[in-house]
Amino acid sequence: MLPSEGGQWLAWAGERMAVAGQARLVVWHGQAQIVAVDAPSPAPGVPRFVGDRVYWGPGAVDLVSGRYAYLEPAQPAVWPGGGERPHVYAWSPQGDRFLGSFSSGDPLHPVRVTLFDGRTGVVLATLWKGAGLPPEAAWFGEEVAVVGFGNPKVFDLSGRSVADIALGGSTVVALGATGDGGRLVAVDSNRSISWIDAATWSVLDQWPGPWLSGAVSPDGRFVVALEPWGKLHLACMVRDRFAPLGQVAVDEKAVTVAVGPDQVGTVGGGQVGRASLRVDCSQVGRQEPP
Repeated sequence: MLPSEGGQWLAWAGERMAVAGQARLVVWHGQAQIVAVDAPSPAPGVPRFVGDRVYWGPGAVDLVSGRYAYLEPAQPAVWPGGGERPHVYAWSPQGDRFLGSFSSGDPLHPVRVTLFDGRTGVVLATLWKGAGLPPEAAWFGEEVAVVGFGNPKVFDLSGRSVADIALGGSTVVALGATGDGGRLVAVDSNRSISWIDAATWSVLDQWPGPWLSGAVSPDGRFVVALEPWGKLHLACMVRDRFAPLGQVAVDEKAVTVAVGPDQVGTVGGGQVGRASLRVDCSQVGRQEPP
């Protein structure tokens, strides 16, 4: 267990672990804290390691110097008597692009989802603009970005709309993908986790449950799902179907979960819980001979 320092989202790169909150990012190497920085404006969303940098919010942290380079043009808009609130930031694997979801509560300034240049912070494209609930989750791949509307929207790197995923969701709180980007998971809060084919953008299977959070292993072999009060469920993916294995106990205050090749982590209640993890899916789904 380590202190989260207000963190809510978790990312790994080998022995390095980044724990991010709305206002603070802490990076650990094993049990040693190597960087801690504060953001000048709210920075929601899962951080992303790219080499010796961690991209988080509208900026990047240099792990060598410990400095946070904040991209001013990408900050939420402010006007007399009001302003925007960011709901999620998501960065591309190379750190050359990122997107942000913003709302203001003002009908004259509707919800927007904007694509930014990762070097300068200037606007590259407006992905979406209109009334409604702002997306709280997003994922960036090598060639596309997925934004967590009830029916998640897919955009290419230029900002062109590619597809809408017929999820029929209510509140998508997390989006993630396998290491090769071939399959996505979408967590619809307190309803289900969906398994999505990134070639056709179709929903292949759903796992109902009162989930707070969820994640897929990099190799796509299994999915973890977090239920309130410290219940972590695991399921193997067998022929693109969920095959539940059972559950293990974790910190009862955990609200988000992340999974790596051989480890799992939860965040909540001021702490990060981290454990080694081995999931054997070799016998799951096999039919016994007559």
